[in-house]
Amino acid sequence: MRKFTLLLALFGFFAGPLSQAQENPLKGSGEVFYYETFGWGNPDDPKGWTAPPGYYFEDTNDTGFNWHWWPNEGLEAMYVSEPPFQSTSKEDGHLCLFAGLYNNYLGSGDATPIDNYIVFPTFDFSDKGSVVLRFETNFMVYAPPADGMQVMISNDAGVHWAMADCDFGVNHKERPNDVPPGVPAIFQANISDVAAGMSEVIIKIWWKGSPFYYWLIDDFQLAEAWDNDLQLQHFRLEWDDGDENTIESFTANWPLSQLSGAMTGFEASVLNFGEVDQYSTYLEVDITRNSQSVWNAMSPTLDSWVGLVDTFRIAESFVPPAEYGHYKIKYQFKAEQEEQTPEDTYKEFFMNVTDSVYSRADDTPELNWSYSYERYADSTDDGMLLDHFVGVQYPIYADCEVNSISVYITGGLADGLIDFAMSLWLVPPAEMEEPPFQMLTSEIVALDSSMFNTWVTLPLEKDGESEFLKAGDVVRAGLVYWNYHQDMLTNRNKGLGMAADITVPVRDRVSYAFSGDAWFGNAYITRRVLMVRLNLNDQGNIIDNVDLTANMASLDQNYPNPFNTRTEISYQLAKESDVIIDISDLTGRLVKQVNEGSRGAGKHTVSVNADELEAGIYFYTLKAGDYVETKRMIVK
Repeated sequence: MRKFTLLLALFGFFAGPLSQAQENPLKGSGEVFYYETFGWGNPDDPKGWTAPPGYYFEDTNDTGFNWHWWPNEGLEAMYVSEPPFQSTSKEDGHLCLFAGLYNNYLGSGDATPIDNYIVFPTFDFSDKGSVVLRFETNFMVYAPPADGMQVMISNDAGVHWAMADCDFGVNHKERPNDVPPGVPAIFQANISDVAAGMSEVIIKIWWKGSPFYYWLIDDFQLAEAWDNDLQLQHFRLEWDDGDENTIESFTANWPLSQLSGAMTGFEASVLNFGEVDQYSTYLEVDITRNSQSVWNAMSPTLDSWVGLVDTFRIAESFVPPAEYGHYKIKYQFKAEQEEQTPEDTYKEFFMNVTDSVYSRADDTPELNWSYSYERYADSTDDGMLLDHFVGVQYPIYADCEVNSISVYITGGLADGLIDFAMSLWLVPPAEMEEPPFQMLTSEIVALDSSMFNTWVTLPLEKDGESEFLKAGDVVRAGLVYWNYHQDMLTNRNKGLGMAADITVPVRDRVSYAFSGDAWFGNAYITRRVLMVRLNLNDQGNIIDNVDLTANMASLDQNYPNPFNTRTEISYQLAKESDVIIDISDLTGRLVKQVNEGSRGAGKHTVSVNADELEAGIYFYTLKAGDYVETKRMIVK
């Protein structure tokens, strides 16, 4: 069966009936047939750039705002301070709609909302059996865009339009897929239903509603779909703590004394993004402990039709043994047909059981987060931000003693005017109807640049009683800070920053912030897993004699893939290792070697130049100590 469906569940809705594409015998190869890098800079043009013929721009409300070319520079405005966009073709500039610049120094009540389009030249897809649209993007919106961040497609001269949402489901001040500032996220939609086989297709990109911030786009591509292309869309699980009335989020690092319950609620959805229906599709979850498989379960199978999203669930639960160990959890979709893009069919993450570290987050900082970015102006204290608390909630399952708290600090203005201390709060039982209160603190220290991008640990000042927690207690561990700057923008853009882990979606709220006399509760904090450790007084497993290299290391799929000149390969190490990346052809012949030298534990990215490689399929192999992993890449 061959059929094409615009991905309504993910990207949008039909605004009216359009002509249906004709059946086409071409099979999908993933070939890119249109590629725009927006290299429009032109010093001879008074405005500094010139769009190629066929492009035009629509300013619906005649505001004077519009899409425009932007060089490879940062974005600076009253409420915007972004680094240069690191897209694939960053050197020649990008497409930009800079609401923050247009509304610079205007309050939200005075700012003019965006309502602008960029329209591409008319496309002829009459010889295409499928059409996939994709581009690299980074943006931030003032609020969830109720009106629209849309790609619009028409095949009947604009009489009817299909609309594909490209807002990534963001909330206030979030970026697509939670990418860091300047890092591209990938938007893609299979528009075959309304574009393939059609001779006059109009595509335009529309942003409406937000008065602030920005939207960057680069490396716009049109390609044929692959035949077999399953894509994991979302995954989740929860922790069964034995209480039927609660849903507990996953915890990445457990002290053995607190390990209680089971992983359950395994769920994931998959999109058939290819040209061919996939038969007997199923979800497999595999869990290894110290590199040995200890649990494997599969969902029931079903057939995945082209363009549709299906959700799979596994009913079984995994109960980890009451032993020290290091776990890798891997979700992967499989089907009867051989997958042509296996890199987007799986997701893997880690859990550790040690002696003293209690942490919801894993050990890899993925997002720089600052409470000051949201709460940057207090009505009291002359604009200074005093006694602001940020932390993570932990249930206590067994009696224990706390020693210290660690927070992964990412930055801030280290000029002697920001102080902080670690802080532990007790959450009274709900029936007491009392607010949380602070039990223990550490010494107060000044924010220093030597603390950036590392764990900062401060011992709690014990009183002989409060440090002893009882089973059934609930505590919030984090830091309280005093920012003595009085300038609003300094507080907003240069406040104390800490890292967040975005690996596993939150099932219930785990992160909390307090300022003034209230706990802060919007999605800016509630969707985050902040990197805060509650360290217990237990040294029973200082050395567990487990080599984590094979268990905790990982190799990512290169991006972009396919590519023609340059691609990036990311990998993660559990410990310092000598790293070599070998690239070989289909015969196994080594055609290129990248010697990275010694690299420390954590995430790394290497850029690989493939100018000397002919078009074709290649394999790249990461060698890091005893860890070896190979993936496939394609040179166009």
